[in-house]
Amino acid sequence: MRPIRNIAAVAAVAVLAAGCAGDDDSGGSSLAFPNMQLASSLQRFESCDEVRAWAHDELAPRVGAYGLPGGEYGILDGGIAIAEDAEGVPAPTSAPMVPDDAAGAAEGADRSAAPAEPGTTGPGEESGQASPSGQEGSATTPVHSDTNVQEEGVDEPDIVKTDGDRILALAQGKLHLVSAADARVLDSVDLPEAFYAGEMLASGDRVLVVANATYAIPELDGPTARPDIVPPQLPTTRVVQVDVQDDQLSVSETFELDGNYVSARMTDDVVRLVLHADPEYRLPFVTPANPGDEAAARAEEMNQQVVDEATAEDFMPRWRRIGSGDETVDEGVLVQCDQAHAPQTFSGFGMVAVVSVDLSEGMSSGITAANGAGVMAGGQTVYASPTHLYVAAPEWVDWQALPDAEARTVAEDYGTDIHRFDISDPNAATYEMSGHVDGTVLNQFALDEQDDNLRVATTTGTPWIEGEGESESHVVVLAPEGGGLTQVGGVSGLGRGESIQSVRFLGDVGYVVTFEQTDPLYTIDLSDPTDPRVAGELEMLGYSAYLHPIGDGRLIGVGQDATETGSQLGTQVSLFDVRDPAAPTRVAQTALPNASSGAEWDHRAFLWWPETGLVAIPVSSYDGNQPFEGLVGYQVDVDGAAITEVGRVQHPNQVQPGPVPLPVEPGAGAGTSASPPPEDGGFAPTYEYPTPILRSLVIGGQLWTVSDAGLAASDLATLGSTNFVPFTS
Repeated sequence: MRPIRNIAAVAAVAVLAAGCAGDDDSGGSSLAFPNMQLASSLQRFESCDEVRAWAHDELAPRVGAYGLPGGEYGILDGGIAIAEDAEGVPAPTSAPMVPDDAAGAAEGADRSAAPAEPGTTGPGEESGQASPSGQEGSATTPVHSDTNVQEEGVDEPDIVKTDGDRILALAQGKLHLVSAADARVLDSVDLPEAFYAGEMLASGDRVLVVANATYAIPELDGPTARPDIVPPQLPTTRVVQVDVQDDQLSVSETFELDGNYVSARMTDDVVRLVLHADPEYRLPFVTPANPGDEAAARAEEMNQQVVDEATAEDFMPRWRRIGSGDETVDEGVLVQCDQAHAPQTFSGFGMVAVVSVDLSEGMSSGITAANGAGVMAGGQTVYASPTHLYVAAPEWVDWQALPDAEARTVAEDYGTDIHRFDISDPNAATYEMSGHVDGTVLNQFALDEQDDNLRVATTTGTPWIEGEGESESHVVVLAPEGGGLTQVGGVSGLGRGESIQSVRFLGDVGYVVTFEQTDPLYTIDLSDPTDPRVAGELEMLGYSAYLHPIGDGRLIGVGQDATETGSQLGTQVSLFDVRDPAAPTRVAQTALPNASSGAEWDHRAFLWWPETGLVAIPVSSYDGNQPFEGLVGYQVDVDGAAITEVGRVQHPNQVQPGPVPLPVEPGAGAGTSASPPPEDGGFAPTYEYPTPILRSLVIGGQLWTVSDAGLAASDLATLGSTNFVPFTS
């Protein structure tokens, strides 16, 4: 075996099964948390030779006649697979490719969902709130809100950013620059084609726009390269730098990076891009040309040859600088071999890569520096404190190798691997350690760092199963011990038969909402990380999908009202008094029937402006004959324990050329207003559809709302006197 330096000293499984007894007087209960284990030790490769040896050792026993399990290889231009027959003559066939396995499909879905978490917020009053830049204001810059982020001092990407004077907004494949004072579009710049769900971070006069792009077809060379075979396309991420100068926008740099974009975080001017790449798909695997053992054996032989001839560079994600004509003008690796790490227990050939870009110096120097840190594992959920970045993903399972009964058991006991990176150095992120917890995490709010400990909320089991395999939720504390993230405490038994809907950690208290038919809000006392306990519990109908602290021991919850049987009734906004963790109460609540809000699943769509007590959320309502698509603002009276609707904002309907659409039943995304058909029975020239509002932000005395069609400025106190500013076409 190759000599790989072990950087995580703990190789054995650490199992803790101690129970945490709650205080009966404080609403707690005696609960035992599940067995949790430290992830297999990660090892750092010392050289590219070690990367090559590791990849060969892991690939060789797994590769077969169809390449790797779940892979799709050897696709001809006509969609036909090929492998040479026994005589060495290429023989095309239309045999179907092997479908993706369950684990690959799940992991792909997880990665595609991580990308976007949008919204804005006002000044924070508690830990975990963002404080807007320019909060004190000046003679020229109004007080304004910033993106609603999880951790103060850690910015998150979004579709809108402002400095109080100008607004940057992503819409319709363009970046728009808008003057807040003049309420007009100053400039717009086209982004590369095929940008998908782009989001941005900004610092000074530079903007970094990131999006999952198209799929790249890798260029192959060497003895196994076959000109008649088109290899699988690699998911890629486009990163664009846009410069802002004299109210003008210009694209100065464009890069294409291997892998799916997971998320990003920025501290000061330094952006950490998190990608998940599957570079092994560069390898030119083939599939059998004909049915039968002989063709399969020949295909497997060829695929083994591919493995034998693969280099370490084949497994390292790469960058490409893109020229004005969309051509590659330069390229290199994102992660050096000696910054790559692999677990002792195989976790797939994909790599999580964290790349550092200092926007004050421009993104080119960061990407081309090959300063990335990589782990051969999955990546789905990103959380960052000012000094550490964590990437979590479901543990890798070779589902095809498991019998059906065992696969069901593994699915019920599915765990999550968590990898920690040190981001205190502005020049590069450094992999530090890993851990493992049972169950799955809901989103980034299920992770939180305090005093170098990581608190994690998970759900194990299955919500619709009773008895053995029944779901329950847990809060565990991981501490850096023995070279890994080791569990030092935990509490379990939360919401049996239910799953987590929202989590928020604030100082020494954690708030966990579970739901199936009713909404238990649990308060977790984390003052002693080795002995967490349930301090209190509040049951009510419905649930909160997002929890936001507003100071003085109060929380705002946005979620769904529900019946006693769990049927959802519409968006609700709740005010919770949690000053006494042992006795949390809901002191006010309001609901919109048959409605949903983007703030339920995307915290960046939520706005809290404490100076006026304003909560603003986008809403889609389909209540009877009066559907509503827009934004609703609420006045929150903390002392009077009341929530009152202030007003609503709508953007003009969007007009689409074409025939009259077919009627649609009311429901999510439905509702069009068609032009009346001509009297001769022909097609109407256009039809209209409502415009969803995606974000809101405060600048001075105005509430700005953002949609794909434009921005609107409304009076902050009444949400009236709206002035709509359309984006340029």
